[in-house]
Amino acid sequence: MEYKVGYKFTTKRRTITDTDIILFAGLTGDLHPAHLDDIYAKNSIFGKRVAHGFLILSILQGLLAQHKIIEDIIALLGINNVKFKSPVFVGDTIWSECEIIDSRESKSKSGNLIVTIHCLGKKQDNSMVLEYDVVELMKS
Repeated sequence: MEYKVGYKFTTKRRTITDTDIILFAGLTGDLHPAHLDDIYAKNSIFGKRVAHGFLILSILQGLLAQHKIIEDIIALLGINNVKFKSPVFVGDTIWSECEIIDSRESKSKSGNLIVTIHCLGKKQDNSMVLEYDVVELMKS
């Protein structure tokens, strides 16, 4: 596959569950009551429990990894310019709309490419929940 600037694609979708939030809290130790306590969350700015931002970033990265682009990924080099745009709740369905914004020959890993993919994470009402750039070392 060629990784040309301007190539666009959309990932699969995934619905966020209560189990996702509970497991992520346990794995990371982020036990903030905004994620786990219904009474606390009801009085928060969100009005109900909200998914962890890094959970959403992780799931969106997982959805990216399920795209055919994954076949040529050698290594993740970075995640840049992360912006959390709006909350994600239990029952929301998320996905990413992605575009290759940079593709260049690697100087240190001859014969490979460094590809930057700009991702817009969205949910079912088409609102943006997350925006970021992922940099990958790819087979050329």
